[in-house]
Amino acid sequence: MLKILLATLFIVSTLFSYEISLGKSPSTQIEASEPELKTALVRDDSKEIVIDKTTGLMWQDNIDTKTIKKNRKDAKQYCRSLVFGGYDDWYLPRLKQLKSIVDKHKRNPAIRDGFKNIQVYHYWSSSPNLSANLINVFNIDFKNGQRYHNNKKGKCYVRCVRGKYRL
Repeated sequence: MLKILLATLFIVSTLFSYEISLGKSPSTQIEASEPELKTALVRDDSKEIVIDKTTGLMWQDNIDTKTIKKNRKDAKQYCRSLVFGGYDDWYLPRLKQLKSIVDKHKRNPAIRDGFKNIQVYHYWSSSPNLSANLINVFNIDFKNGQRYHNNKKGKCYVRCVRGKYRL
């Protein structure tokens, strides 16, 4: 019984001291706010690429990114076979990667500064929508920064990415 009492006392005191060390009292509630994303985007006009120094990702940003629409299978193949900017290891970005370049605080277009070739429409991600079914995949609307799911056979724009860091 004494062991249980001491263990409980230890846990409570640890939690209380943890909150004090963070500058909070146990009764204080702090509103969670979304941190403002500050990315370091650098555009190379000669190669028509944008490098995100925060994530280590390199993004395709040529005229193809606002003119080519494909179904998802063809979009994945397009990125895998893309030789662009002196690189041949491009791939279709995952949802989280694509969302990292969207700025939901801007109105139109919703993509972060640094990109020149933008279509204010849906861009494919390689992330499947497992909560729906296997024929739907996620895409990002570059007008409002929201994610949607489309049938894989539908057509969306394609923006390829490369980099050693994958989110």
